[in-house]
Amino acid sequence: MREKTVLAIDTATENCSVALSVGGKVFLKSEVAPQKHANLVLSMVDSLLTENSVAREDIEAVGFGAGPGSFTGVRIATSTAQALALGLDVEVFAVSDLKLLAIPELLDCGDGNAHEDKSYALCAADARMGEVYYALFEKSGNKVVTVIEEKVAKPEDAIADLLTHADKIASDKLALAGTGIAILLDAGLKDKISADLLAATNKSIEENTLRLYPRADAIIYSAMSGDYTLTDPALAEPLYCRNEVTWKKIGEQ
Repeated sequence: MREKTVLAIDTATENCSVALSVGGKVFLKSEVAPQKHANLVLSMVDSLLTENSVAREDIEAVGFGAGPGSFTGVRIATSTAQALALGLDVEVFAVSDLKLLAIPELLDCGDGNAHEDKSYALCAADARMGEVYYALFEKSGNKVVTVIEEKVAKPEDAIADLLTHADKIASDKLALAGTGIAILLDAGLKDKISADLLAATNKSIEENTLRLYPRADAIIYSAMSGDYTLTDPALAEPLYCRNEVTWKKIGEQ
């Protein structure tokens, strides 16, 4: 999908972002704007298309961040991607928002920020209610593969689960990203990771350089690596992790 014109949308967290790939180049609009995503996302789409002389009819696929994340934010991305794709008669593909955090930590996304010495990524987000969303990923060639799938749990339970892969958690090749990392560190993760990683992470938290939010350009880079599955937009579903939350596909609404 490297040369295709692909639109990507992510609104699952406090960050609202839209990305566009044209001829192998990736363009991004991103803004941390809590509770403003519904007002921003379509204007971001239109601006990005106009700035790059791309008509909506030129879009060949639409990707979206499926969550987990904000209940409303996840629904905005899913429904916006569905509506655009249905109107354009193209397919959609979804990428986990925790994986979107891992991708720029492990792969070359064109910004020079990937950790070439990193093989694993622990990504976590604050899920509120005393819980975190978390997942563990591994670099395999030019793709990011899932080691522990996306889950929601109390921090201490998440750490216990992560320690089923203690060798990866203790590795110097581990990267950390997301708003849930500080929560996990305080809950005991700080005693399980390497001293060098802990020092580097504490410094990045103090300097506000820790990667906190996913961005839509990672959706594009996932597709460019060949890691995507196209589907009918009517079948697109968000990823909530919490079982009590339901989503009706278009045919069920």
